[in-house]
Amino acid sequence: MFGMPDPLDPENSQLGFLVDLPGYGYASIAQRAREEWADILGGYLADRPSLAGIVLLIDIRRGVTDLDRRLANWIAPTGRPVMTLLTKADKFPYGQRIKAVFAVKKELADIGALNAVPFSATARIGLEEATQQIENWISPQVVP
Repeated sequence: MFGMPDPLDPENSQLGFLVDLPGYGYASIAQRAREEWADILGGYLADRPSLAGIVLLIDIRRGVTDLDRRLANWIAPTGRPVMTLLTKADKFPYGQRIKAVFAVKKELADIGALNAVPFSATARIGLEEATQQIENWISPQVVP
């Protein structure tokens, strides 16, 4: 997720901040703790006015999981733009990547402004597109 700095804070010189949800979805925690996280996360997504955009990471080989769907359900009402990075895109040939992008866009159509990008840092797939999207969120005047 990407947020804008508080414009009223004279100490802020950054264009924006990256906020990570460490281990969410893959952490080995009890169901009750996961529910508590859900409440906190849902509130954060709904009530954070400086949140400029959301990056949702989905393993291209697995597609949209139940946890991804649940997160999408929290995101949808916010109306914020979402970029879904389909990670491990280097594991699929080009044609399969395109099919995966289409499937994710169809599955998550209710989110609204969704940009799905096949992504692999190791093979440098999708880096430019992801960078441009993030820069546009945090500083629209920089990116044409």
